[in-house]
Amino acid sequence: MQPFCITPRECRMLSSMGTVAVFFAAYLGLSVEYISKETGIEPGRLMDPENYLPEDFFEDFFQMLIRNFPERNIALELAGIAPVSYFGTPGRLLLRAPDAQTMLDLFVDHCDLLADRLEIKAISASKETFFRTSQPLSEVDQGMGAEIGLGIGARIIEECFGKGLLTRVQFRHKARGDVAIYRDFFGVPVSFRAAFNALVLSTQELKKRSNRRGSQEVRCSLEQRLQRLRQELGLDLADGIADIRRAAMCNTIKGDYSVAGLARSMGMSISTLRRRLPDDVTPGSLLDEVRYVNAMGMLADKSLSIDEIAFRLGFASDRGFRKAFKRWSGKTPAEARKEIR
Repeated sequence: MQPFCITPRECRMLSSMGTVAVFFAAYLGLSVEYISKETGIEPGRLMDPENYLPEDFFEDFFQMLIRNFPERNIALELAGIAPVSYFGTPGRLLLRAPDAQTMLDLFVDHCDLLADRLEIKAISASKETFFRTSQPLSEVDQGMGAEIGLGIGARIIEECFGKGLLTRVQFRHKARGDVAIYRDFFGVPVSFRAAFNALVLSTQELKKRSNRRGSQEVRCSLEQRLQRLRQELGLDLADGIADIRRAAMCNTIKGDYSVAGLARSMGMSISTLRRRLPDDVTPGSLLDEVRYVNAMGMLADKSLSIDEIAFRLGFASDRGFRKAFKRWSGKTPAEARKEIR
């Protein structure tokens, strides 16, 4: 059986958004078994926040909530309590941006890390900047997805940059209930039946707000980490083996860097796996690539020693890891760690 993370692209959404939503539904009294039955997704997959779920799951899930709680604005309730982990690893990286403009730019450039068909654009005018979002799911879920996304986005803006940056909110769909509930939630004017969904920001404030929760990382460093994440997820690969790369990354979560384990996770023999790869790529070189990506991530964590990183990457000794890392990057692990810092 293939790992859960191998979900066909083009209609995927980050599993962490589904996992948080499922926990919220359980809080409302719906069992995981019931949710699984209604959506057709097995419970184990629903509880795995680090991969992707098919877009159809969210359509079925939102319709289920509407049927069970017709009198409540479930979308805003969820948006009001969802943790930052709703946006998974991509969200945690994006929220490290040092200032508002950088965060906005990174969300625009890397929104497909959250969902394949999600589009985000920044439309700037002299006084207002529109943080415009578009996702086909919004056409069939009565606007629930848009309300959750913009609701959490508004919370992030206030938590990171304070009041005054967000000036108003607009939605394409009609209000699902009392408009006053939306005004109370967002704390700014909210309009409906607009041309597109958007958080509207003050252009002047956008240019000068620093992030209260941001790190000292420069924009370049954050972009590099997001790009590595894209490579791990196979989003920037055009060589036809993205599914194999994703399977290799999933196996590393279990500490399995073996060719046999990779073949098993793909449901094929080692010889078939070799035939699937281009002539210039071997299973070993592919696993080395995954090791290198993971090594860079671990080196960024100063709490991990070189010995511990070597062990986690499946090396028999730190000497073997140092030798391999030198071959991969031309640097020692210590030199790479210094550059990352």
